[in-house]
Amino acid sequence: MSSLKSQFSDKIAAIDESWAGDRMDFHVGAMGQNVSGNVLVMEEQVRVEVQLPWILAMVAEKAKTFIQKQGTLMLEKK
Repeated sequence: MSSLKSQFSDKIAAIDESWAGDRMDFHVGAMGQNVSGNVLVMEEQVRVEVQLPWILAMVAEKAKTFIQKQGTLMLEKK
């Protein structure tokens, strides 16, 4: 999350995250909207669930593509 904070600091007002085992719950304030979700890290995959407010749900497909791309980049970094 720290790389996201630095990369998008001009668009993100706040990021709160909390870990419980292999699950991270998060809340993000961005562009006047609040987004929440969770990340579940499993042995062979990572599952991301994001609850978007209706105004952002209209761009959900673009967000999905972005999240997949950024997630893959983060997982491939060594």
